[in-house]
Amino acid sequence: MLSVPFPVITLIALLLLIAALCTAGARHNGALRFLFASFILILTNTLRWEFHSDLLRNLQSVMAIFLPAIAWSSFVLPGEHRQKRYVLMLFVPVVLSLLIRLLWAPATDVVLGILFFSYGVALFRATGKPPFHSLRPGEISHSDRLALFAGFFLCSSALTDLLIAVDFGFSGGKYATSIVAVTQFALLPLVGTLIFRLINPPPLIGSAPGQEQNREKERAGTAELTALYRKLEKQVREDELYLNPDVTLALLARKTGIPARHVSAAVNSVRQCNVSQWINGFRVERAKALLINTALPVTQIMMESGFMTKSNFNREFLRLSGTSPGAYRQQARDNSGLTAEKA
Repeated sequence: MLSVPFPVITLIALLLLIAALCTAGARHNGALRFLFASFILILTNTLRWEFHSDLLRNLQSVMAIFLPAIAWSSFVLPGEHRQKRYVLMLFVPVVLSLLIRLLWAPATDVVLGILFFSYGVALFRATGKPPFHSLRPGEISHSDRLALFAGFFLCSSALTDLLIAVDFGFSGGKYATSIVAVTQFALLPLVGTLIFRLINPPPLIGSAPGQEQNREKERAGTAELTALYRKLEKQVREDELYLNPDVTLALLARKTGIPARHVSAAVNSVRQCNVSQWINGFRVERAKALLINTALPVTQIMMESGFMTKSNFNREFLRLSGTSPGAYRQQARDNSGLTAEKA
């Protein structure tokens, strides 16, 4: 898909992003799967251009057909009532693209462009955030940030191939190298931002000086943040502020009367996560109780727990529980049945 002769910079950038994600506090296996697949695809394409191998060219074309589906499955979980639609979206485009490649090879580039662009837009929609959503700490999770990157990566690849196809049609590929260079360098700031966010979590209030004379102040600051967090958590639980799907750091600050930077610092210090992830923890906790104690549909539980989209609900539930909502409910029922039998 990515018609890049020697994309060394892109390969190095992806390796750095993979390394940053592996060393981050909360690993995202789906993102790692997508990044590894992208790395292997670009590496295969590089070797293809280096050795002019028809075998590698065919292998690269087939791998490119699978990459958008891999991206989709890496960041979007199947919804309880959308299983059929999820499976269709995951497999039908891939099967159709493979058939078109076998029966009408010249149309492969067009099909790949459509495939990459469609899945890229679908990833933007799945996150529930626009492609250029604010990257400020506490407003967007690492998972959503990586999903947006995957969507941008796919759309950028589709645009690159479209421009190269037009260039070959009008000038015989005279500007192909320049087009590739421009589109690759356009990705670098985004990759750099992701790496920086992963290895440099939002700082706490003030700096953390290493001088001995400031250690007592640091310990006192930690104690203050812990006390502040307890107060904050109590109010969030009692007033059920997490049930508001539009809750933000600014809204929490207004409701609790605590400055926004103090709210963020307290949550980061005690819970080692951002405010968005912290709020989602309360929501998942409530969803678990409803899954066990009620027969409500999962979609209704999602809404009553404060989530706005099914994809975000499933993703956060999986991140915090290690399983899907449906599987969690079934496991709870199975455990309840075993307990009843023993009694």
